[in-house]
Amino acid sequence: MYKNIYNYNNIIKLDAPTPWGLFFQDSATPQMEGIEELHNNIMFYLAIILFTVTWIMITTIKSFDSKKSLISHKYMNHGMYVPIQKCYKFNNNNFLKNKIYIPIRTYTTSSCNPLYNNYTDYIKIYENAFDMIKDIIKENKGKSGIYMLTNQLTNDIYIGQSSDISKRFKNYFNLSYIKSKGNFIISRALIKYGYSNFSVTILEYCSKFDLLVREQHYFDKLNPQYNILKIAGSSQDLKHSEDTKAKISKSLRGVYAKEKSALFGRFLTEETKKLMSLKKAKENNPLFGKTQNKNTIELMRQKALGWLHSEDTKLKMSAVSGNPLNIYEKCSSEEYKLIGGFVSARRAGKFLGISGSTVIRYMNSGEVFKYRYKFSSK
Repeated sequence: MYKNIYNYNNIIKLDAPTPWGLFFQDSATPQMEGIEELHNNIMFYLAIILFTVTWIMITTIKSFDSKKSLISHKYMNHGMYVPIQKCYKFNNNNFLKNKIYIPIRTYTTSSCNPLYNNYTDYIKIYENAFDMIKDIIKENKGKSGIYMLTNQLTNDIYIGQSSDISKRFKNYFNLSYIKSKGNFIISRALIKYGYSNFSVTILEYCSKFDLLVREQHYFDKLNPQYNILKIAGSSQDLKHSEDTKAKISKSLRGVYAKEKSALFGRFLTEETKKLMSLKKAKENNPLFGKTQNKNTIELMRQKALGWLHSEDTKLKMSAVSGNPLNIYEKCSSEEYKLIGGFVSARRAGKFLGISGSTVIRYMNSGEVFKYRYKFSSK
């Protein structure tokens, strides 16, 4: 916008400020010229800062993915708890000489941590067993020690020991395995509450020869609710009576059948079957190179004596391995009517009072048996 000033018939054009203008009007003094230059420099650097901050924010949001960033997956709980520092030092020389370890306490702000109230040292904690399955298995591979499972809803705990903690938790994270161990309270609790409501605590790493002693130490100190037997190693020699076995069998009968079975609706491919067969072939077969002695053969023979299949079983076996056929009876000079279908030639022969081989012979030749019966395969 310009203002025209008429002075002695000359037109003078000067810049004038306008509403919402981004720039100043032309300076008329050195001071105003400096202010205008400062304004332009500030606007330039503000534009650079705005672009940089925007780029950083977009990159952070795009990269913050648990699959791409292992650090965010392992340590970020998104406001639940302050993450645990899972770092510890281990003095190998002291361990080899004295069979002891010196753990560095980890910390957590979780108010439901049962170890905090008992002042118990421990190696590390995995707050969410479901989210940290890979870490538990990877970080404890080949290590023997004492571990603890804590129900974060009820604060009940379970103490266990293993010569390989990684393998033990592979079983815990196998749903079919813990279902098969339904007589254990901890198995039923894992199924009921879910893995995400349990935390895993590695109480200590120790030698395989010290597992029972150290486990008993934590039994006495923590009094775990999920452990029925409070004497370490007592379950290894535990044998159920016949009445107890019968009760357990009766209580679990039909519980995991059909749709409730872990393998319901699953079919093995031919490739999988071949791989399973190769894995148990030759030297990998537990019976490879072994022969049954005479006493074992005699026991197997005695057990097989008097073993009779039911009629339903016989029919199923005949349907699988037999030769299904039909019997037709002559009703006129050229017409035959169907009188029955049988799962095997032996069954058809038994119906007519002849042998199965006779039935097969007449069926293959196409001749009529006793000028009355004709056989044909289905």
